[in-house]
Amino acid sequence: MMRKEFLSKLPALLLALGLLSLVGDALAGGHDRAPRPEDLLVDPARRSDITGTVLITGANRGIGLELARNYSERGWTVIATARKPEKADELNAIAKNNPKVSVERLDVLDLEQVNALAEKYKGQPIDVLLNNAAILGAKEPQMLGNYDYDLFLRVMNTNVAGPLRMTQAFLGNVAASEQKKIVAITSTQGSITLIRSDTIQFYNSSKSALNMNMRAVSAAVKDRGITVALISPGAVDTNMMRTALAGSKFQMRLLTPAASAEAVINVIDQYDLELSGTFMSHKGSKIPW
Repeated sequence: MMRKEFLSKLPALLLALGLLSLVGDALAGGHDRAPRPEDLLVDPARRSDITGTVLITGANRGIGLELARNYSERGWTVIATARKPEKADELNAIAKNNPKVSVERLDVLDLEQVNALAEKYKGQPIDVLLNNAAILGAKEPQMLGNYDYDLFLRVMNTNVAGPLRMTQAFLGNVAASEQKKIVAITSTQGSITLIRSDTIQFYNSSKSALNMNMRAVSAAVKDRGITVALISPGAVDTNMMRTALAGSKFQMRLLTPAASAEAVINVIDQYDLELSGTFMSHKGSKIPW
């Protein structure tokens, strides 16, 4: 898909997005439907033949695991991180069968670990730095009247400061690469325009703050030829999503992690400097701030 085609449907999609976000991407309801068929998003024609090196945080499960699997199948060199790699059985299986996949221990809350990993890969060009690691946090302590401020700080530290730590530590690696892309996996829950629910306030706030900070980063690094992508992966059938939806009313069909990963990577491939700092959906449509 060419960039002009990528942008041509934005006006028509924007209104639909506002409605769909309340039903599909919004973390405000339950579901009992089967995951959405992957062929809606897995379109070989959208795939590029670009390869390179990608570093993915939080790659031990859910979307992160499928991003690692998908990139490895495309022939990329994959540096996949997990807080407890010894328990990341599926990720380790991918690495065992592909010498281009490395599994590294990393907690994005730990600046010493982040810097140590950056030192280990010093001089290694990283085409895509993919900040995926995030936490939701329990729902009840995020609601007015029950605020748990320790939880608030942990959510913000993981979801906002974590990507900033990674961006600062690996900026030189990205700048030395050919593709020069920094990606933040965000959420429509971070859209102030679209949000309608009073649940998971800390998570929502963290994604808004992530968007703001990565938008600022995009301005700071643009003159170095570095593109910053902000991508919502859609409503995906993961443990995090199931926790968010537990006990709520909406019925919705969720994407499988594999379908979401495919769509996210295809959108990443479309980003260039002109689109840097733009808040996009997994379908390639612009999301309002």
